[in-house]
Amino acid sequence: MVEWFCIKTNKIKIMQHKIIISKLIVLLFFGLISFKNQAQNDKVIFVKDVPVKLKTATSYSFYVGYEVSEDSDLALDISGGPAKFWAGKTVPVKKGKGVLNFQIGTKDSPRAGNGYRVLVSVRDSGGDWKTTRASSIVNNVEITNKEEPILDDASFSVLTPTSLSSRENFEFEINYKASEPRMLQVALWNDQQWIAASENKTVNAGEGKVKVNINTGQPKVGNKYRFVLYYGSGEGFPNKNIVSKELSGIEITKAVKVLTIDDVNEQCITLSLNKTSKILTLPGDLSYESIKIIAMNGEVVKEEKNSNSITVSDLKGGAYYAITSQDDYYKFVKF
Repeated sequence: MVEWFCIKTNKIKIMQHKIIISKLIVLLFFGLISFKNQAQNDKVIFVKDVPVKLKTATSYSFYVGYEVSEDSDLALDISGGPAKFWAGKTVPVKKGKGVLNFQIGTKDSPRAGNGYRVLVSVRDSGGDWKTTRASSIVNNVEITNKEEPILDDASFSVLTPTSLSSRENFEFEINYKASEPRMLQVALWNDQQWIAASENKTVNAGEGKVKVNINTGQPKVGNKYRFVLYYGSGEGFPNKNIVSKELSGIEITKAVKVLTIDDVNEQCITLSLNKTSKILTLPGDLSYESIKIIAMNGEVVKEEKNSNSITVSDLKGGAYYAITSQDDYYKFVKF
């Protein structure tokens, strides 16, 4: 009886440990989303790294973090290998964000070999692969007959943004494990069009994190970009690699201009505001996406959306700037 109690207690402890790990993953993912404070767009990522070596089995489990702008489907499949294996599963999710422990079963165990792929994607509700809006892919996964240690691997940090403004340079944090000196490269693609890639970054044997930069030349606005990470060594790299990982559905938005008060002063047009005026109406467009009122110290004190006018009656007396989403700059004085 004592022996049975100890075994049961140990099982309970193991279950509790798994529950704690699951909660930590959920907290980590939600914390990162809140920390980034980005506008919501569709995203999906493996919040727990997919092993690049998987023992052949009839079921697999993956932790997937997602954020979707509408009710959607999450689809996960394992495919490839020497016998063109495929197994897949689709799970509906509600608008919002969460972490899913994705359980996927297989009719037959995949045969040991190289060239497998694990993919998770966000699709339209009831849609197919043609309606994919974002995905995370791990290529060159090896299926083994027994548990084997993973000596070489690399992956994007979970902090990697999926929505960012157009810029000259993109920086990535890559986690790696290397049994000997290896190389990393990150490339930016727009759908099937190659845009730019980083220089090959060499890492020494061991584990750690490394920064990788791509000089992109300010890519145009769009939401079909992909980040692709290549990891390996030897002749033929990066086309020949140990593993490659991909994040798709990346959105690049309009470039954010960094302006100083001096810059605005040089470009602004002075407007005369009547002493009794409660509303400032700007010339030009009938409606702007946004109008921001900037104090002389650079602080944004008011903002109006989808209009060409903004209430100024509640402003303190003094000089201000009005900046529109069309990069028009105006200066006025509130009496």
